Amino acid sequence: MPDLLHPQERDRLLAGLRRLLRQAVLEGQPLSGLAHRAAPGAPLHTLDNALAAEAMAIPALREADPALADSVLSFLVAVGKEEGPPPRAVLPQAGGRVEILRDDPASFRLLTSWHEFTGDLTHGVLRQRMRAPSGGNAPPREVPQDGTCARIVQHTGNMARLRPVGGVPGLLGRLSLRARTLDVEEAITAQGVQPEGAGAVMWHESALRLRPLPGLSIHVGTLRYEYRVSSADPLLRVAVTLRAGSRAGLSAIRLTTAVDALSEAVPSFAHASVGREGVQLPRSAGPFAAEELLSESGAESLHLWQSGPEEEALALHLRPRAAEGVFSIRAYGRNGAPHWLVLRHSLADLPPGGVATLREDRLLAQGVAQGSPAEALRLIAAPSSLGGRDPGQAGIGAPLAAVAATLLNAPAFAEPIRRDRLAILQDWLDRRIAALPDDDTTPLPMGELASTALALDAAWRAGGLPRDRRRLRHLLTRLAAMAAGGGSAGLADQGAAVLALARGATLIPEPWVQEALRRAMLAVTPEDLSDTVEAPPTRALAAVLRGARATEFFAETGRIAPDAEVLARAAALREAALHLLSGRLRAVEQGAGEPAMEVLSGSGEGANALSAATLLLAVLSPDEVALSMNLLHA
Repeated sequence: MPDLLHPQERDRLLAGLRRLLRQAVLEGQPLSGLAHRAAPGAPLHTLDNALAAEAMAIPALREADPALADSVLSFLVAVGKEEGPPPRAVLPQAGGRVEILRDDPASFRLLTSWHEFTGDLTHGVLRQRMRAPSGGNAPPREVPQDGTCARIVQHTGNMARLRPVGGVPGLLGRLSLRARTLDVEEAITAQGVQPEGAGAVMWHESALRLRPLPGLSIHVGTLRYEYRVSSADPLLRVAVTLRAGSRAGLSAIRLTTAVDALSEAVPSFAHASVGREGVQLPRSAGPFAAEELLSESGAESLHLWQSGPEEEALALHLRPRAAEGVFSIRAYGRNGAPHWLVLRHSLADLPPGGVATLREDRLLAQGVAQGSPAEALRLIAAPSSLGGRDPGQAGIGAPLAAVAATLLNAPAFAEPIRRDRLAILQDWLDRRIAALPDDDTTPLPMGELASTALALDAAWRAGGLPRDRRRLRHLLTRLAAMAAGGGSAGLADQGAAVLALARGATLIPEPWVQEALRRAMLAVTPEDLSDTVEAPPTRALAAVLRGARATEFFAETGRIAPDAEVLARAAALREAALHLLSGRLRAVEQGAGEPAMEVLSGSGEGANALSAATLLLAVLSPDEVALSMNLLHA
């Protein structure tokens, strides 16, 4: 299967990638990797570097630029050293910042390195959204003050329930003994936005008054909500302080920390998990009820995330500082999605003038993966580790596939990797494979299944353990059930599934694998790749192209035997993808520097590392190399 790039074009694409190399620091350790874009401040995405590392495992590419190959490979090992999912990205600047752009409490605006906050504290409304991850120093477009932005979370909707004890004589005292629920936002009397050390605090304070009789109110205390941000990490630290009035104590105290208007998010929040006694308890899939008890007392954390592609999903992670004080967690649904999320906290009785404070840490992130709730809880508990990273998580499949491809192809490298380095890579891969879920109860998106299958494919070809083949068979079984859906999956995931099934069919030559490949291939049509309405992004086109070319190549070698309809579809997809991809290459203005090319994303973002890496994998021959290395290892 000949490469579709001239060596000169290949070298210019590598030069374009080299322009994106950046230095960063992760948990005190320096590392270098590819920034997502050339813009200043652009993050170093794990997925971009993983796909680039898989491409650089092609012997010809590694020979052309061994330093780049080593950089992206070392990046993956560094971000994946912990057992949980790796960070979605590493930030190029270790230090963060907090800017108060507008301090009017009724219409404030505050930026951190990770988030933007706006809202109206006179009504207790605090809106939070992720800042654009593509880099650059300009402030993002402002969130509309009516809250209509579909990618925000609103910290509001709080209540207090309490009962006065003593201090009110006679009949009024007896009438006041019943516990009552008060709306916090309706009772706000003061508010502010102000700097505080290396961060800022946004706050509002309510005067709590009971009304035992019409026209009569009794002041029983004050309730203050404080939301703190820091330049050091992306946590939102919530402190709720209740101060009893000077005349009466308080008992039967229930305070809330709430999130409202969640149903307005697009896509909707659809998944939840509760942490209890060190274990994550995922909520069963399905629509949210009008009122739903997510947890009774003792919850250590709550995690909520959106439906849709996991790498783009918003996730909200909440960690009460005193789990024993959590009375309940309830979600109130609207149209099958959670709308109002309420954590109720119990506090001990207060004497007159007594003070009590409850605290909660919140983390809003973009990007989830298998194991995200537990990983997010670990990070919140050790916020110093969040300083140089994106707070979201990425799947482990693509990094696994890159390291496994490197180990598989290592015997063919012109400049051998040192034996101690190979041992480190092998140990990393073995530990990560051993930690993979080995059952059907852990849901994984199709793209993650396909990437993990590629990793196990390469591990088995390199002389792996019998467990690798068993797990590969298991993953291909799950992939076969998903990949026939076609339009229900994204094109990038569908192309990845075709590739994994085509390669898997050469290792597991059984009819069911080839039938799964057939269904997966025919689920994609050339019309899906058409630019008549909106052309697919480069990543999707490249994934389909790679899957189609691999199927054609394995058929030519006789390792698989697809029928004429499958081969005709593969050829049609190849031509359609190449037609669109040919217009995505662009020369880079380098001045007196080396000639370089970059690859446009096709999604309005301009050129990025992800598009260049996926294009290299599609137009070169990594899967032909894998088959030849399989024969060499055998």
